[in-house]
Amino acid sequence: MPNHSSDPYGATSAANTLRTLLFLRDRGAVRVTELSGHLGVAASTAHRLLSTLRAHGFAEQETGGKRYRPGPALLGLRAGVDEDTLRRTARPHLEQLRDATGETANLLVPHGPDVYFLDGVEGPHPLRVSPRTGDHVPAHATAAGKALLWDLPPEAVRERCAAGLAALTETTLTDLGAFLADLEESRGRGYALNAGESVTGVHATGVPVHDRSGRCVAAVTLSAPATRLDHARAAELAPLMRRTAGRITAGLG
Repeated sequence: MPNHSSDPYGATSAANTLRTLLFLRDRGAVRVTELSGHLGVAASTAHRLLSTLRAHGFAEQETGGKRYRPGPALLGLRAGVDEDTLRRTARPHLEQLRDATGETANLLVPHGPDVYFLDGVEGPHPLRVSPRTGDHVPAHATAAGKALLWDLPPEAVRERCAAGLAALTETTLTDLGAFLADLEESRGRGYALNAGESVTGVHATGVPVHDRSGRCVAAVTLSAPATRLDHARAAELAPLMRRTAGRITAGLG
């Protein structure tokens, strides 16, 4: 049992909780044993910390229960805007983008090493990409993830990709050097591309959404069958997408 007489205000416990939050934020996903080693505490203590954070929405347990990742409460603190506000603000602009392009428009937010489909509106074409609202996808395999990551320094990207870049399709970038080069290219042209890297035959293009302080809090994407969204069309759509992102930023207040 802890010696409360030597730590009457629970400072050690509070410090470990804060260190756990920072570790989750920086690593994206952690195991109990990793947190135990990081904090220098018993595995049972690390498990108790993560369970408490999960109970209050600051952590989520992945399917299978082996790793914990940031929960919505922690992500909301990091982003500086809550997801309900972001969704409500963005929805009419997503609908306008869908109407102007005829393609499925999505709003995604960072979620540890993944991106999370917060909202989406489906395009009208008979052959179209359905919204994936509620899904998590590894950030490195998506246009949204690239748009969210391109302003980070390389060392921060390496930290987020510490577990490696898993191949979802034959075109997924799995080499970190190639991925960093792709981020640099995306930043230079002002939009990111996903050429079948998460789903074969589906292309997407994305731009970042910032809050009023300039922090990147989300990404807007357009998704379509590869036959309708090549590099040339992505370049044509980029100015409209950037205007959409700007209107969302203005609406966040």
